[in-house]
Amino acid sequence: MKLIDILTVAAHVAEGKALFLITRVFWLISMKLNNDRLNAFYQVAIDRNFHKAAENICITQSALSQRIIKLEEQVGATLIVRGNEGITLTDAGWNLFEYARDLRSMEEETLTRIDGYSAGISTGCLRIAAYSSVMQSAIMPSLSPLIHDSPDIHVEFFSRELGDLPQMLKSGEVDFIVLDYFMDAANLSKIQIGIEYLVHIKNTERPDDDQVFLDHDVDDMTTYNFFRNQNMRNVDLRRCYYDDIYGIITGVRLGLGQAVVSRHLISDMDDIQIVPHPVSVSNPVVLYHHKNRYITRFHNEVVRTLQERTAGFLDYCKS
Repeated sequence: MKLIDILTVAAHVAEGKALFLITRVFWLISMKLNNDRLNAFYQVAIDRNFHKAAENICITQSALSQRIIKLEEQVGATLIVRGNEGITLTDAGWNLFEYARDLRSMEEETLTRIDGYSAGISTGCLRIAAYSSVMQSAIMPSLSPLIHDSPDIHVEFFSRELGDLPQMLKSGEVDFIVLDYFMDAANLSKIQIGIEYLVHIKNTERPDDDQVFLDHDVDDMTTYNFFRNQNMRNVDLRRCYYDDIYGIITGVRLGLGQAVVSRHLISDMDDIQIVPHPVSVSNPVVLYHHKNRYITRFHNEVVRTLQERTAGFLDYCKS
């Protein structure tokens, strides 16, 4: 059976024993793949840019292109497509990318154990992306004890717009993402790690009702959704845009406008007052990772730590 046949079958199997068996067959066949070509393909899939990928693995762009061409010839299928919107992966490309990603995780953990870290959580790599109101205030402090106890790990935190996060996980740019909603995706594991409570805030010395509302950008619906939950569906809002949550809070503290923000971000600010509303509004804080990929012992520890600690930074038990 050709490698591309295995890739195609794997693409149509969701999970369970069949996936396990196919993964094992895929492993045996793929052992014949040239490692340099597979690494080149993986880097292009991560960077979505041939020039950047070539720099990252220290070869010329021409050599990189040749490795991709040879790999496609070997598997008998196109893996990468270049278009007006940049580089995309074909179905076969996605399956090969997922395999390469899992292979790297297994290799990393195996080398860790051989190197003498029998606990399996002292070294590794953590790449996690979240939206701004929880990254610095909850995700990073939740994981800080684990990072302190594991000085050899490589950590990358990304604060991004909500709409950008699912693609970061799909592309393999990160291992975990955090969203403020439940997303239906059969290939993803989702774990609620907390609750964000939203409040309407004003400057204590300038509580004018006619002040503008401060939001991230024109697509930010936080303020509109908050007032819809108060049954104020036809409210007419004047808005200004302050880029991120900390810019919004600073704007309110300076008396430049009012806003709807997460309560845990303003708990110690005397120059901000909370405007009471009849309906409590909250969003779930949900951790996502790939369901059918290899999860290292260190990543399992990351999940456990976020489950145990994140809620404490988010007023989870607020009455």
